[in-house]
Amino acid sequence: MKKVPKNILIISLFIIIGCTDEDTFPNIYVNETIPITMPQYNNVFNNIWGYEYISGGLGGIIIVQAINNEFIAYDRACTNEENTTCVVSGESINDQILSCQNCCNSKFLIIDGSVTEGDAHRALKRYNTYFDGSMLYITN
Repeated sequence: MKKVPKNILIISLFIIIGCTDEDTFPNIYVNETIPITMPQYNNVFNNIWGYEYISGGLGGIIIVQAINNEFIAYDRACTNEENTTCVVSGESINDQILSCQNCCNSKFLIIDGSVTEGDAHRALKRYNTYFDGSMLYITN
């Protein structure tokens, strides 16, 4: 049997360690159906980058209307803390930055959930969305 050089083994180990999934965000079951065209969702429906908070997920869910009648749904739990008390919010309904004001002061962009500053190193947890013209379905 041929001996494998030591440097190949070390490089292989670094590749395996570097490729591990570091997503430790709790896998909370999400299956929400929202009548998004109803008046109680005026802050988000037909309001590009407007958003609304609903219950669900770990820290609640934030629904965002993107362009072309597409919707984005994020878990409100900060990815630095990953609990029910460290949640993100905006200062106004069209604020483009969400902040973890209760815990670490991390900031996230509403358009893709990416971190702009603070201790968090991962984007907000994003859920799947499907809009059928009147109902918005949010799942994981």
